[in-house]
Amino acid sequence: MIPVCAAATVRHRDRTVIEQVGIPGRVLMEIAGRRAAEVVHACAPMAEVAVLCGPGNNGGDGFVVARWLALWGHSVRVWCTREPTTPDAQANLGLLDAAGVPRTTLEAALDGAGVVVDALLGTGQRSAPRGAIEAAIHAIRRAHAEGGQVVSLDLPTGVCGDTGRLLGGPEQAVRAHHTVTFGYWKPGLLCAPGAEHGGCITVVDIGLDLARAVDPAQESPDAWLVTESDAAAWLPGRRPSAAKWDRGHVAVRAGGGAAVLACLGAFAAGAGMVTLLAPRSAWSTLHGLDPSVILAEPDALDPRRHDALVIGPGLGFDHPDEVHDVWRTAPLPVVADADALTILAQAPTTPEVDATRVLTPHSAEAARLLGQSRTDVEAHRFEAVHALGALGLPVLKGPNTLVGSHPPWVSPFADERLAVAGSGDVLAGCIAAGLARKTTPREAAMLGVWLHGAAAVHMPTFGTARHLVDAIRTSAEALRSRSARHGRPA
Repeated sequence: MIPVCAAATVRHRDRTVIEQVGIPGRVLMEIAGRRAAEVVHACAPMAEVAVLCGPGNNGGDGFVVARWLALWGHSVRVWCTREPTTPDAQANLGLLDAAGVPRTTLEAALDGAGVVVDALLGTGQRSAPRGAIEAAIHAIRRAHAEGGQVVSLDLPTGVCGDTGRLLGGPEQAVRAHHTVTFGYWKPGLLCAPGAEHGGCITVVDIGLDLARAVDPAQESPDAWLVTESDAAAWLPGRRPSAAKWDRGHVAVRAGGGAAVLACLGAFAAGAGMVTLLAPRSAWSTLHGLDPSVILAEPDALDPRRHDALVIGPGLGFDHPDEVHDVWRTAPLPVVADADALTILAQAPTTPEVDATRVLTPHSAEAARLLGQSRTDVEAHRFEAVHALGALGLPVLKGPNTLVGSHPPWVSPFADERLAVAGSGDVLAGCIAAGLARKTTPREAAMLGVWLHGAAAVHMPTFGTARHLVDAIRTSAEALRSRSARHGRPA
């Protein structure tokens, strides 16, 4: 897993490396700027470059970038909002002047530039840009619209590094093609709209992990970004002697097409058996149901036979007592989705048994569960998933889906092809398949999220949730094949 660190964590580690390890801040700035310059040079080796620098250390990073790019033969022009205010930035401006890199006006810096480097503000930005910074953002946006490549250092200016929200309006934020972020992923680069403004992300190591070497009590990362190797480790291996019940038996209490999709999702993610619990009168309406799905009446739920339960998709709101009873007393893992979440939000219920409870809300459902607005949840996704942890194991759906708890795990996938009706029903089935195999709850949840997210690239343009089911099988097989090629058990 890849660490994700909020601004306060980064500052703490930065300070520890400087004060306890003894590496001067100016050395860290040199490493950061040099590696960012390498990224720019690799992407556009012959381009004219404008570097727009703010007054703090982000601007100092920009001075280092400009110096190295000039050394490598780029035509570089630098513009400063004002004179630098930190010692390290001041020292690097002196080196830049000694190297003969010209400082000029904003308009002259941008004239003819194929690449614009945004070194205006870093992780410290907390309020809407104003004055010269705001003017520079408007100039960068014009350059972007005219075809210039925009590279931001650490964060796009105008984006909060901890939440991804825009600190001013949409016109007051840089939209980068590429962001070179220092040390660690920032939460704001994994939440909309910051993720969209960051473009392609490159994380460069500047040595901040040395903080944990001298002080093992340093704060843990604020989240972990899940990798393919993590998902491969959770994928069940092939067992020639396995029977269908060894792969887990998922029960689904749901209705209509949503019920069909949840069942298909469970099979696609590896369940050996799936039972749909629905009134006999509804069986003839379950169009598209695979004949492998067992049909039974709702009262046939049996923890001795069923290993995990999905409740809620297409269920409607006429069964609150049933939902509450299952949530309180069912002695097996339960995944609450869709209508079950609405019922639980209207009358919260605390489990009375020691069995896994997973919630799979999108932002509107999370808002109802937390008594907040959807806007608040979307603006503070990491805080929301932490709060949802009081109710069960949360899977906060959306781009870069979050799985609780401390610290949360983050999916690397954000793809609009997953934004289709029924996608969440399929995901609920996928998660239940992992729980039914007795995988640990967080790993089961994230493996389901991974397979679901990785499936997007295998879907046709404007595909449906039924296409998603087939794509999940493809993503699972691709993950297994890549894992085998890299020597991991298949």
